[in-house]
Amino acid sequence: MEIKRHVVTIIVDDIETAFQPVSEMLHANAESILLRVGYPMRDWGASVIFLVMEADTAQMGAFSGKLGMLRGVRVKTQTLKIERGDTNED
Repeated sequence: MEIKRHVVTIIVDDIETAFQPVSEMLHANAESILLRVGYPMRDWGASVIFLVMEADTAQMGAFSGKLGMLRGVRVKTQTLKIERGDTNED
């Protein structure tokens, strides 16, 4: 399958329950993660994690599906429509 880049937004509503499983999944998929930014929102009792990943569609679906099954976790994925070498320069 074709490797594509994806933006993944992970919202962890239940930090007590979901923090460790989310961290383990991110560690297990570290080779596909190009960028990771975490934003703890302590006043809301939640955390947001933004990822840029490089994976084929099946790998991305499996990753986001497993994350989405965790209690207290919501996941949104968007595939970037960028071609290799596309500089958008005219």
